[in-house]
Amino acid sequence: MEELVQSQAMYFASLTGGIAFALSGFLIGTKKNLDWMGLFILSFLTANGGGILRDVLADRPPVILLSNEPFLIAFGVTILGSLLKLRHHPSVESRWVFIVCDAVGLVAFAITGALVALTINAPFFGFMTLAFLTATGGAILRDVLVNNIPEVLHSGFYGSIALLVALAVYLLNMQAQLNAATLIGVFVAGLILRMVAYYCQWRLPRA
Repeated sequence: MEELVQSQAMYFASLTGGIAFALSGFLIGTKKNLDWMGLFILSFLTANGGGILRDVLADRPPVILLSNEPFLIAFGVTILGSLLKLRHHPSVESRWVFIVCDAVGLVAFAITGALVALTINAPFFGFMTLAFLTATGGAILRDVLVNNIPEVLHSGFYGSIALLVALAVYLLNMQAQLNAATLIGVFVAGLILRMVAYYCQWRLPRA
């Protein structure tokens, strides 16, 4: 894939995932009755926690230290969500807006992690690890902070979606078919698969 296209795809995937995960962090925070500072922290860590883990493992400066954008996204989501009084809506986590936002963040961040893995020529295991941590790391931090069991530990098709998206990117790259159009296709397919898995309550076998 051409370097310019890859850079642009990585940026838009990161932006989409950042906004979606910040909103999902905010929505969880409203259910836990956090104050504005708590809502901002939860939004920020949900949006950026996975990226921080990814960059540390990839031996690169964390993106949050190189731009004001991650802070502005979390701040904007916190202010807008508060003005819209989302905290007064019960059962936020079961509403379509939360489900869709979380799914968008999951798929977009898996793609971002996979693209970063390509830039450092990571082998297959490293490739899948970076994609998985980028996609789920922020949500894990979010759930741990509010004393919830991380969804990736009990929802079999949450982390699995990230791995399947990463595998698709890996195979497309091996076949020299990775470009903006195929990335969009992977994003749409991953999003649909996540929504179907959620509403059909797909689970991996339990011990």
